[in-house]
Amino acid sequence: MFCPHKNSYLQLVCAMNPRVINKAVDEAMERNHFDPHTEPPPAQRLESMQPSCYAPHVDITRARLGFGRVGLRIINRELHSPDHLKQLQALHSVLDQVQISENAMFLISLNVVYRLIDLILNRNPVIREKVCLILSHLATYYQGRQRITSRPEIIENLMMLFLRDRKEIRYAAANTLRTLARDRCACEMIMKNGEIVENLLKMIKSDQTGIVLLHLKTLERLSVWDPERALKANAFQVMLKLFRNNDPRIVGGAMDCMTQLCKHEVGMKLADMYDLTFVLRRYLGSRHIEVIIAAAGLMAYTTLTTQSKWRAKERCVEITKRLVHLCHSPNKPLLQLRCMQVLINLCDCPDIRHHMKMHWEIKVKDIKIRTHEEWDGTSETTSYGLENGHNYRTMCIEGVETIKNDYGDNAYVVNVHSYIKRVMEKKQQLIEAIDWKSYKI
Repeated sequence: MFCPHKNSYLQLVCAMNPRVINKAVDEAMERNHFDPHTEPPPAQRLESMQPSCYAPHVDITRARLGFGRVGLRIINRELHSPDHLKQLQALHSVLDQVQISENAMFLISLNVVYRLIDLILNRNPVIREKVCLILSHLATYYQGRQRITSRPEIIENLMMLFLRDRKEIRYAAANTLRTLARDRCACEMIMKNGEIVENLLKMIKSDQTGIVLLHLKTLERLSVWDPERALKANAFQVMLKLFRNNDPRIVGGAMDCMTQLCKHEVGMKLADMYDLTFVLRRYLGSRHIEVIIAAAGLMAYTTLTTQSKWRAKERCVEITKRLVHLCHSPNKPLLQLRCMQVLINLCDCPDIRHHMKMHWEIKVKDIKIRTHEEWDGTSETTSYGLENGHNYRTMCIEGVETIKNDYGDNAYVVNVHSYIKRVMEKKQQLIEAIDWKSYKI
C-alpha cells in the first residue's frame, strides 16, 4: 500500500487489499484519518513528491515493496524489474528512503549505486531525473562517493545529460556533478575526463541561471584541484564576461571561480593584463552583499603583484575609504577578514601606506570584532542579506560558508574561537603593516 506520511510503497505480500485493512482499523479506533495531501493548504507534500517529470498511470496497489531492511532489499532488486511500473515505484521509494541517513547507508551497502548508474541513461526521462536526484543524496556520504567514483563512466554519462537533455534533467545532472566535486578525491577522478572543463565552460555561456550557478560551483572546486586546465580553456575570459551579468548570484559565483584561477601565476599575469583591480573597484559598492564579499576575496589575490598595487595607488583615496568602511561590519566576519587582507596587500606600496597612516590609522584601530557569543561560525547568503544561525551540517547545504579547521581529526568541524582569533590576528597584522617602516630610526 502507499503511505502518504512516509511517501513510500510499504507493502510486502498481502492476501487482501491493504486499504481495506487500513479503513477497518481506522473505524475500530474511531479515528478521523488526516491526509496532508488533500487537506488545505494544498502544498503540504514532501519535496520528492514534486518531480519535474511525472510518471503516468501509477497504480499504487500493484507494488510489492516493503518497509525496513527487508523492504529495502526488495526495492533494490525491483530497480531492474522487467515491469516498468514496478521499476518506477521502486525509484520513487528509493528517492524518499535516502532522505533517512540509516536507510541511505544500508542502500549504499547493498550497492544500489551501481544499479542506479546502469539506469542513468534510460530512455524514460522520469528515470533519468530520479536517478540523478538519488545519486546527489548518496554523494553526500563518504561511502556513497567512494562507490560512485569507482565507476569513471558516471562522469561521461552526467556530461551527456547536462549537454543534451531537457532542462529539468540538466539541472539534476549538474547538481549531482557539483555534489561529487566537493570531495578532493572525486575531483581527481572527474579531472581525468579530457572534456569536462571545456564542456562546463560551454554550458556556462548559454544555459539557464540555476544550472549556470551549479556549473560555476563545480568549476570552482575543480579549479582548486587543477587551475591549469581551466586557464588553458580560457576560463579567465569567460568569468570576466560573467561579471556583467544581471544576476548577482552569477557575478559572485564567477568571482569565486576566478579567485581560484588567480592563485596560479598565469592567472595573476592575466589579472594584471586585464587590470582586474580596477574592474573590481566598482563592485565593492554593489547593492548585493554576496557580490561585495566575492569581490573582496578576489581582490585579496589580484593585489599581490607590484603592478596592481601601483594601479590601485591612482585611486588610493576611493579604494582605501571603501575598504576601511567595509571592515566596520562586525556581523560579517568573512567580509572583515577579506577586506583587511586587501589593505595589508596594498600597504606594501609606500604611498598607500602613508595615506593609511595619515587618514585611517585610528579608524582601523576602532574596528569591532564579534565575540564567540554573538556568532556561531556559519553564515548563509540570502536575498535579504547575510543570516547567521546554528547549522553544523553545512557540507550538504548550498549557500552556507563554513569556517573550518585546517588540521586535526575534525577538519570540517566549525570552530568559532579559532576563527575569531584569526580575525583579531588579521587586524593586528593590518595595524603593523600601517606602522611598518622600510628603515630603522
